[in-house]
This record gives sequence, structure tokens and C-alpha cells, in this order.
Amino acid sequence: MICLNILFINPQVPVYLRMPSLPLGLISIASFLQSNGHRVRIYERSSKKTNLSDEIKKFNPDIIGISTLSFLSGLDAKKLTIQIRTLTKAPVVWGGQAPSSLPEMILREAQPDFVMLGEGEITWLELANALEKGEDVSDIRGLAYIKNGEFIQNPMRPVADLMEFPDMDWSLVEPETYFSTFFNCTKMLYLHSSKGCPAACIFCANKQFHQGCNRCRDPKQVMRDIEFFVEKCGANGIYFSDELFCPRRNLRTELCNMLIEKNYDLVWGCQMRLGVLNEEDIKLMFKAGCRWILFGIESGSPERIETIKKNIDLNLAKKTVEWCENAGITVQASFIIGFPGETPEEMKHTVSFAKSLPASLIDVNILFPAPNSEIYEMWKNDYPQYKIPSTIKEWAKKVDQNVSDSMPWNFSSVPKIDLKVVHHYFQWKDFIGKSSVQHDSYGIVKKMARDTFNRVFRHGFKGFFFGTYVSVKQFSTVFFYSHFFPKIKKKYELD
Repeated sequence: MICLNILFINPQVPVYLRMPSLPLGLISIASFLQSNGHRVRIYERSSKKTNLSDEIKKFNPDIIGISTLSFLSGLDAKKLTIQIRTLTKAPVVWGGQAPSSLPEMILREAQPDFVMLGEGEITWLELANALEKGEDVSDIRGLAYIKNGEFIQNPMRPVADLMEFPDMDWSLVEPETYFSTFFNCTKMLYLHSSKGCPAACIFCANKQFHQGCNRCRDPKQVMRDIEFFVEKCGANGIYFSDELFCPRRNLRTELCNMLIEKNYDLVWGCQMRLGVLNEEDIKLMFKAGCRWILFGIESGSPERIETIKKNIDLNLAKKTVEWCENAGITVQASFIIGFPGETPEEMKHTVSFAKSLPASLIDVNILFPAPNSEIYEMWKNDYPQYKIPSTIKEWAKKVDQNVSDSMPWNFSSVPKIDLKVVHHYFQWKDFIGKSSVQHDSYGIVKKMARDTFNRVFRHGFKGFFFGTYVSVKQFSTVFFYSHFFPKIKKKYELD
């Protein structure tokens, strides 16, 4: 039986920009490879620091995989790839959302040996077996590479049935080092109960990465993960990171009933699509511990909803938000402004609709075209005046940091300053809201304070210093745009 040493690396993202979270994709792939006889280790750089050279000497990997969910982590991944070349001849494989969206750029700039496209479990197993036997990789679906100077992208692999994957092996990491605060909990961990979303929104790259398909894990398997988090790690909160939390009603109900039976001192939240839940579903979720839900509404214009292929009913949106808030679940309603062709009048409709919602939190974000989305293709074809980033560093600056501050583009007919004022106005309203989180006055302020203390005690003075700097800068920016443009606020009837 083939048995390789496979080292996975979770790159570092500056803690002052983003608190580290469990590398769920890596753990899933590693658990699957272990179940097929390979030896696997995860080298964690985001939650604690160890020496890469020592890791390679001790483990002697045959293959090294780097998970790059964002272009920001891609900056560290590129440095690691260069360092790895001086330490071992083991092939380097990049995977995750960022390299999947722009594989040729990643291969030519960072020069890994391979890029995984989409989900990696089965592709990793086939690649490991092929490399061990010295076989050709041209038939391995979901793989991209450079051969004789030519970029080669094999066909995408059909998405897998998550019910067939083994349990997550949490011994590969230390879950406690990833605790973070959220509105109703202080020891929150991320977990997934499903992957993918069947929607085809033109601003989202999910259609490419997960091929527009949602698949659920076995609720019993998810429950075993939760039991481990609570009983072994002391977690008191779970954030389901699914693009769409368990949309199959029978499976979601089964999981909720198991949570009710366990009666843990545990709260949780998720992201949902409007039209999936009815009022009884919401009441059951609250009884099972659900305390926050994010709904992407995106626009208050029915015409725009149709144009962006969101396919939701705005009247149902109001009802669903009311059901949640009445049940005691905090709703975070998310909107996007700055769509191609959007006018000031259309944005007024979106602002008016957002204000009419009884949601505890309202986010109004400025559009950025994600690579591999339909809007990204429009950007390339219809807006030549706006340069598309061509390096990892450029993408990290524009995508993963606060793009609304500089905003070097505007695809709409709305003045750029109007977009900024509306965006930051709603941030300010969330920040000062006395009941911004259900049953938790000043919840946003408390969360920011807890994050600051976490940086001090878990990430040292540097994390605290830069984290404080970023927080102060963000606060100042929000305050400036939300207070010093009264004419624009009056234009859009902002209080």
C-alpha cells in the first residue's frame, strides 16, 4: 500500500487584519488522506509560530500542500514556497479559493508545482498516488500546472458526496488556539455542515469553486464534531461557515433536534438564503441554540435582484427577518451597492429598503468583482479603464483589505463619494446601536473590545499594537464618512 508523508501548511495572515480560524479545508483533506493510508501533518502558521525548517527535517515530507483561501494568505504562501525550495525537493501544491480562481497567475508568479482547482480531497489522493508511482498527471481532474512553459488546466472534477468522507480528525490541530469571540459567546469555533450553494448570483465565484452545487454532511457526523468542541475543548459557540447552512430541511431538523437533546450551553449562527426557512424552522433553530443568521439580500430594487440572478422575494425578506428577530435571533442583512449601471435613484431604493427592515445589523458593502464571477468577466470586457490586478500582492491589497477606503474603481453611475458615505453610515449605525445584537446591547463594541484583548494575550504586543492601529484607523474612517457629508446623507434620507 502506498504511504506518503504529506505536509500541509496553513499560511499566516497578519492577526491585526484577521483573527485566525480553523483550517477546515485542510483538516478535511488531511483526514481523507489519512483514511486512505497516508501520513499527514498540518503546519500551522496563523495561530502559533514554529520553524518550517524544523518541521521539514522532522517529518521529511514527500509532498507539501499550501492552503490559500485568500490572496492575503497568498503573500505568505509565496514566501513559503521560495523557502521550501531551499529545504527539500518535495513538490509543492497550492489549493483553495485564491489559486483556484487564478491558477495561471499563481503558477507563473509563485511557481508551485501544481494548483488544485476546487475541492481537493479526491484530487489530492489521486495526485499522491500518481507521484508515488511516477505516473502521468494529465488525466487527474481538478489539477493545473506548467509543462514546458505551457499552462495546462485539466478538466474540473465533479464535486464529491460529503456523506462519503470520514470524520474530521481534530488531533491534527489544537482547536482551542482558534477560539474567537462573537456576539453571544467568547469561545467560538468555525465548523461546516455543508458545502456550496445552488444559487447563480453574478457577483459570486461559488458557481465555479463548488460548481453551483450544495452537499450536506451527515448530521450525526456534524454532531460528533460539536460534541468534541464542547466536551473536549470547552467551546461555547459555533459559526457554521457554510455558504448556505444545511438547506435540506430533514437534515437540518435532525441536527437541531440532536442539539436540543444535548442541551449544551452553546450558541451558534450561520448564513442562510431567503426562501429556505419558514417560521417554524426558525423557532426550531432558536430552540436548538441559533442566535444569529446572515442573509444576503443585496438590493432593494426588484429589477436589480433579477439582473444579478439573486432570485429572492423582497416581501418574503421582510417576513423572514421579522420571524427571526421575534424569535430572538439576530439578523445580519447584507446589501451590495455599486453594481454596473446602478443609479443614485436605485441606490435610494436599496437604502430605503434596508432601513425598513427590523434587522439588528445591516451591512451595505461596495461591490468588488470576485475572480471567476460573471461580474469579473464584465470588468475585463466592459471596463478597460480600470486595471485588473496582475500579481498576488495587488489582489491582496484590493480584495482582502478594506477596499472601500481607496476604491480605485466605480462600475455604477453613483458618485464614488456617495457609495463611501452610504457604506460607512450603516457601519456606524451598527457600531453605536444600543441593541445592535439581540439581547446584547452594544454587541459590536463588546466584540471589538474582546478581539483587542485576545490580540494582547494570544498574539503579543505586535498583534495588539497593529490591531489597535487598524481598529483606530477603521473607526476614524467610518466616523469621517458617516458624519462629515450631510448633503449626501440628506440625499439618501439617512438619519
